[in-house]
Amino acid sequence: MAWVRCLTVVLSCLFALAPPAWAGGPGGVVDSGVVSRAVGSGVRDGMLIGFTATGPTNDLASAAVIAACQGAGAEQCSSDEQTNDVFCIVSVGADDGSGVVSGGSGPTVEAARDDAFRHVTAANLTLDPSARVLASSCP
Repeated sequence: MAWVRCLTVVLSCLFALAPPAWAGGPGGVVDSGVVSRAVGSGVRDGMLIGFTATGPTNDLASAAVIAACQGAGAEQCSSDEQTNDVFCIVSVGADDGSGVVSGGSGPTVEAARDDAFRHVTAANLTLDPSARVLASSCP
């Protein structure tokens, strides 16, 4: 039993004296370069199409998804949902001519689609129940 107590004391000292882990940057900075994901949509040849993109921040991922949409020759490009979390995100829309597109998030693509419908309802808009997932991104 004495050796267990001695080992416990040694390990406690090692952990107490170890310097804090630090990646070399200020707090909140991740050096990987890609931590956010975005989904968006646009119209090309009269059809809604979806896009995904990544970036180091939500704003840059959003800008990247709009750039991808425009680069594909689509119009009315939008970033519909973005996250730097462990949720699935989706862009949902229907080809019914309404122009209503919504983004949502959740633990699964299906839950994220349901969330997109909640956002539409909260905005006092209507999205056709047959609306499809235009783009999705899951961790």
